[in-house]
Amino acid sequence: MYNQYDDVEVNEVNIIETREDLFWELHTTGTVFVLGHKVTIFELLEDMDVEEKDNVFSMLVMGNEDAKEYARSKLMEAFKGAYGDDVIEEHYIDDQSEY
Repeated sequence: MYNQYDDVEVNEVNIIETREDLFWELHTTGTVFVLGHKVTIFELLEDMDVEEKDNVFSMLVMGNEDAKEYARSKLMEAFKGAYGDDVIEEHYIDDQSEY
């Protein structure tokens, strides 16, 4: 029996690039879909402790580019924590298998 997922090769670079692409969409639009699940920046912020959440939110609003970059890195950490390599790999395979 043919399995469309068998044709998709996955390596570490695919996982890293897929995560970066998903995160880019998330931080530029505020929303991204991972395996059909809608993820928002606010969801990631909810999972942070209150002090860190306030810190990230303040830095995103500030005009300072260094502060925004720090906030994005904290959001990426939260994104990685919520969507590990196994989920990103499954998303990549699913995305590649659609065509």
